[in-house]
Amino acid sequence: MAKSIFKIPTSLDRSFLDHDIALAGGGWQMRPVPTKVILFWLVSLMALFWVCTSTFVSSADWWLIFLVVVWWLAATAFFGQYSKTKEMRFTSLPALVEYTPKQSRHVITRRDSDPTPFSSVTGIKNVDETGYIEWSDGTVGQVYLVVGSASVLVFDEDKKAILNRVDAFWRKIDTGVDYIWITTKEPQRVYRQLGNLELLNQGLEVRDPELFELLDERYSILKDYVGGQFTSIHQYLVLKADDLETLRRAHALVKAEVENSSLMIKQATMLGSDDLYDMLRTIYTANR
Repeated sequence: MAKSIFKIPTSLDRSFLDHDIALAGGGWQMRPVPTKVILFWLVSLMALFWVCTSTFVSSADWWLIFLVVVWWLAATAFFGQYSKTKEMRFTSLPALVEYTPKQSRHVITRRDSDPTPFSSVTGIKNVDETGYIEWSDGTVGQVYLVVGSASVLVFDEDKKAILNRVDAFWRKIDTGVDYIWITTKEPQRVYRQLGNLELLNQGLEVRDPELFELLDERYSILKDYVGGQFTSIHQYLVLKADDLETLRRAHALVKAEVENSSLMIKQATMLGSDDLYDMLRTIYTANR
């Protein structure tokens, strides 16, 4: 039976530093504060006391010491905040320092340029002609173009059936596989219409120049207008596994889901290298 309320379960990676402690005293009570935040404040206050008493700051005028204390407390309050993802802001400092230089924020992707900066962004080491991906961290993967069934217009019974099917699917997945969903807005895919147009061209019994002009016009409209200016939402599923055997099991699970029911995934098409490059180009190419 589908649930009416969903929540993010507690992470298995949770340690004692993530436990919340309710601070209370004098008739008032604060909302629970994680242990790591309390320890962060204690360490920061001890460091502030040491700076103000045992360093060159102690010999400064009182108003300078006051400014140092105010700045230190403000910085502690800012970097000690707990985000919705259960992370503290000070953990983002190394990434901020790495991102600050201009060369780290502008990646050149010309064919004759060094591919190392772009490779560090994508993490992809190699892609073969079948679309099999090897990442730099040793994991492997495959990408699928998927079509789902969910919609805001479905009836309540259908919604419950979809939620039950999705819940059952996630209960069967292997913990050694990452299921990454990517949603993009791309031009309409018209390759089937173009293929049908080519079949129509080959089946013409009368090889008339005016008919060829009409087919050329339809081809131009499909390729340049419909397939170039009209965009639609596309969704991809990236399977990222620790090894090839785990990836095969994940592939079999997705295949069985598509074959047995259309409630969660109505259609899944494995991408080859060309289609995969087109998908990555949509994500990593900047508009000029």
